[in-house]
Amino acid sequence: MISLRTSTHEGISRQVKPMMLGALLKTCSSRRIYHEMGCTMERLGTVHQKQRSPLDQQTTPLTVPHDGIWFRLAQTLETTVRRSSYARHILSSHQFNDARTHWTLADLTFLRTALELLYSTQGQIRMSALATNCGLSLRQFERRFKQRIGVSPKVFARLLRFEALLTSLIQKGAPSLADVASHLGYQDQAHVIHEFKMWAGCTPTAFLVRAKQRAKRGHLIPDPRPAYTPLYII
Repeated sequence: MISLRTSTHEGISRQVKPMMLGALLKTCSSRRIYHEMGCTMERLGTVHQKQRSPLDQQTTPLTVPHDGIWFRLAQTLETTVRRSSYARHILSSHQFNDARTHWTLADLTFLRTALELLYSTQGQIRMSALATNCGLSLRQFERRFKQRIGVSPKVFARLLRFEALLTSLIQKGAPSLADVASHLGYQDQAHVIHEFKMWAGCTPTAFLVRAKQRAKRGHLIPDPRPAYTPLYII
């Protein structure tokens, strides 16, 4: 529905009657005529900039803490994309960094709530529960999360569950792969192998061999590789 407002030379505003609206629209053949008459067309229910929340209006530059949940997010993204070429395609750093420049204060509050729940549950939480805790509908939550992070919350939850699997496997005295996988909700061995190839770029056996080799070397031998530039800018 459209309302048409006109202003007189004295600055007094009046609402054009509905019966006059049709005739006036037929008479005005272009937007130029509207402006010359001092008319403005508005769609009812339109949210203008002044009506938006102050948290949503403030964009860059935003200062994001480099510790806590934000450090864990950066660490998760960095280590994953450096393990797997397929993960680099899914977790696009360019897409993330571009979205990061448009974060608002409201986004920080939303993301902190969602990320803290995802990490504390190791990704094993229903998306509907996440949406409820963020005060959004499921569709709103999924859309907003993907716009701000670059991947859907379901994919990110899968990544965190896999991260928990790796952490359990490389710990000393860790239980068998089958026990850990079952505890984290993986259905069978084929499911685990698929996730390893996706997020680690290798099979579980190959990963465990590399992990044992790193453990034997310890931290006495300095890493000859140059320090890398972070891909993800938090």
